[in-house]
Amino acid sequence: MTLAEKIYELRKTNKLSQEQLAEKIGVSRQSISKWESGETSPELERVVALSEVFDVTTDYLLKSKDVDELTIRTDRLEKEQNEFREKMILIQIKNIRIWSSILVYVIAFAVFIYLQFPFPYLFPDADIVMRLMELIAILLIATAIVIQINLRLSKKYLNQLISMIGEEEKSGNENE
Repeated sequence: MTLAEKIYELRKTNKLSQEQLAEKIGVSRQSISKWESGETSPELERVVALSEVFDVTTDYLLKSKDVDELTIRTDRLEKEQNEFREKMILIQIKNIRIWSSILVYVIAFAVFIYLQFPFPYLFPDADIVMRLMELIAILLIATAIVIQINLRLSKKYLNQLISMIGEEEKSGNENE
């Protein structure tokens, strides 16, 4: 795999446009285009900058090996898998938060209905305003409970996500 192909593959793997990569390196978009097409090669300082942006060694960029293509594709698949895993965890957090919120509000509504049965007998003059105030009080308590549950769930799952990312970074550093 040539340097031009590696720059192109690494840019795609990191989901960067030519303009974004050019900004990071400090060159024009046309320079990136020429490097990727093989018309020109980057100067040594730009190769070093590329290695830093892509988090690869300069040896990797400059030496041509067939194994390099597999490495790039493996890295791309690992990044996609990690992104997918992160998205799934976030979706799981969202679903748990929604269902726990629904459950709390259903219980709150059931409590409100239950409280309506004895009160007409105890307070025959209870009007709609009193019942609405009861409902509002119960909903406020339910909302406080929902907020507390959602904060705890978010903290728990986000800590798992952060530790998962940390483990991936450690394993990535050990592989180098």
